[in-house]
Amino acid sequence: MWDEIVKYLPQFSSAVLTGVDAGGYPVSVRCKPQLDAAAQLIRLRLPVDVGMQPGPAALLCHRHDERLWGLKGWAVRGALEPDGDTWILRPVRFLPGSGLGSVAGVIIKAQRTARRYLKKRGLARPSVPWEKLRSLKLPER
Repeated sequence: MWDEIVKYLPQFSSAVLTGVDAGGYPVSVRCKPQLDAAAQLIRLRLPVDVGMQPGPAALLCHRHDERLWGLKGWAVRGALEPDGDTWILRPVRFLPGSGLGSVAGVIIKAQRTARRYLKKRGLARPSVPWEKLRSLKLPER
């Protein structure tokens, strides 16, 4: 997992950290994570007023063009802890996203997840109005 974080984090200028506030509600903030290779953790400087609390957190790195095409991203889950005037994220799981690795693998996993979701709830697979969706796409420039 650490090797993947080291490989991909430098490709992004910033990331979005999501954790919880004192009331347990989600809070997100854009930040510039720094790798601490010796300790295998991610160091973060967060605004003082963001209200982030120690606990479970996720760091999302992603980018895309102005039309939201060409998406590339990944995330890491971990435990967020204060460390003096900074914070540290102790990674526990790397979550590859689009644009990394096998596109076929991502599609197959998504199909399996959807199948399990529908089966668990006794729902039929919904039909997709493809023609309507195609009509919404902007023409290429």
